[in-house]
Amino acid sequence: MLLSIVTPCYNSGEYLEDAVASVLNQTFGDWEMLIVDDGSTEAETLAVLSAVEAQSEPRIRVLRQPNAGPAAARNTAIVHAKGKYILPLDADDTIEPSYMAQAIPLLESDPNLGIVYCKARKFGLERGLIELPSFSHEEMAIDNVIFCTSFFRRDDWETVGGYSEALVHGLEDYDFWLKILNLGREVHRIDEILLNVRSTAFSRTVNLNQNKDNVVAAYVEIFRNNMEYFARHAEALYRHRFLLESKFVYMSGLKRAAGRWLRRFPYLYWQAKRIYGFIKNR
Repeated sequence: MLLSIVTPCYNSGEYLEDAVASVLNQTFGDWEMLIVDDGSTEAETLAVLSAVEAQSEPRIRVLRQPNAGPAAARNTAIVHAKGKYILPLDADDTIEPSYMAQAIPLLESDPNLGIVYCKARKFGLERGLIELPSFSHEEMAIDNVIFCTSFFRRDDWETVGGYSEALVHGLEDYDFWLKILNLGREVHRIDEILLNVRSTAFSRTVNLNQNKDNVVAAYVEIFRNNMEYFARHAEALYRHRFLLESKFVYMSGLKRAAGRWLRRFPYLYWQAKRIYGFIKNR
């Protein structure tokens, strides 16, 4: 068995069948799919999971655990996985038919290649290409530029101790990629859109970004887990910090200039203050 797809599922039954269909449509055939029911409570999700179990596809298995979050669910799946390589796939996302067929030969041909990913687009509530900088260690020190649905080696997962289950609110994939990069692994991005990320009003990313304390706590945890990596790329962090400062100074100057101009027109100035106050208090 070359590849194991691992899919956490928590009350995502309305989308899960699309994810499964995208795996079944792959042009590469040496795979298994492990779906972890992460303590789902919705009747629709439980019915879909039962239907998946009942279908005559021996390469797909359903595992169950009490709710513990995506990191724990992925770790559970990988413990039971047989594949040499792992591909996480969220229950509400899909992959294009050639993703596996393009990625696996790259990993097979280069033993130091640790991560293979691709370009991605949003669908659902929002649509369009997801714009991220190309991979570099400098960019990764600033923030994550590698999608969760990327290929890696099971041996590397074991070496770094799996996904951090302490990151229950999100960003566990960023932490995981940094740990693999710290092993000295190389990264390859396939220059095609092969991942479709579903946009919803209640996604985990949306929920995380609405609670800034959780965002800060997650980044602090990631920094503490990967201090050696951040120390090696500290220059990139400080260059980014001073770039942001320069942009802030520039924008503040524009704001002051705009304010001086608008004061010449009291009605426009009053309207601009109303709009600014509305945006600031949202």
